[in-house]
Amino acid sequence: MIITSLLDTDLYKFTMMQVVLHHFPSAQVEYRFKCRNEGVDLRPYVGAIQEEIRGLCSLRFRQRELDYLRGFRFVKSDFVDFLGLFQMNAKYISVAPSPKDNGEIDIVIRGPWLHTILFEIQVLAIVNEIYFRETVRLPDYAEGAAGSTRRSR
Repeated sequence: MIITSLLDTDLYKFTMMQVVLHHFPSAQVEYRFKCRNEGVDLRPYVGAIQEEIRGLCSLRFRQRELDYLRGFRFVKSDFVDFLGLFQMNAKYISVAPSPKDNGEIDIVIRGPWLHTILFEIQVLAIVNEIYFRETVRLPDYAEGAAGSTRRSR
């Protein structure tokens, strides 16, 4: 599994999710994935993406993760209690090849904002990881090290 913890996201998502819980608990939303890199064919990876999303939807917050979130002064205890019951639900997301013959895929997340907000970053990470695992078999560690050296100057 690529994502092994529901904490594997941006802290901003949790602060936004807390706002949604307290102020917009019944809001409905729709997110759509758009790959902005021309010429990238993601269709061969639809099955792997679906499998990873099933794994993502099997995750629950662990007690130590809830305790970690409870340690932030701006995270309210009722929100952490909610997260203790929370589980992502695959019924809110669909992944399929685009009906257009352009190599794109359609990923649509639709449902209650409170129950869909955490999909965004994890799904992007899943698509990215699967694509690069399949297309770049051997990472260029030298290029990566050179890039980190340039930034640290």
